[in-house]
Amino acid sequence: MQDPARNHEYLPVEGLPSFVSLARDLALGLEQSSDVLSIARIASVQTVSGTGANHLGARFLTENLKPQRVWIPDPTWANHKLLWSLVGDVQQSLYPYYNPVSRGIDFDGMMTKLEEATAGDVILLHACAHNPTGVDPSETQWKRIADLCERKQLFPFFDSA
Repeated sequence: MQDPARNHEYLPVEGLPSFVSLARDLALGLEQSSDVLSIARIASVQTVSGTGANHLGARFLTENLKPQRVWIPDPTWANHKLLWSLVGDVQQSLYPYYNPVSRGIDFDGMMTKLEEATAGDVILLHACAHNPTGVDPSETQWKRIADLCERKQLFPFFDSA
């Protein structure tokens, strides 16, 4: 048996399969024994850094979903705007995210602005620890965001740092 610590071969294009499946299950809260059907519907790959993951996701969505617009939180990580500008002709619109007075999420402003989104648009969301504010929606707010995405047929794209 070959010592895996001495294996210096290149990984497959999709990454190290054992790492990819464990990372997917951890990120999505899945358990192999009870979520076999859910797991079969999920495609996962290993990327080089968060920038690589965001770029790959934006490119995939641009080429396959062909959205007219991507909705980006304001403020956000500087690379988000740059990455979406590099992948094709997708209009960028900002939605308010942070309220400096309350030092919390501007949820009403966010939801009001996202009512302007149209079916097929992408909405960029930070899964947790919103960059740069660190402010996250509550569980109730996440449910309302999910309802909005479903009702308006938006594609939620999560940056999970």
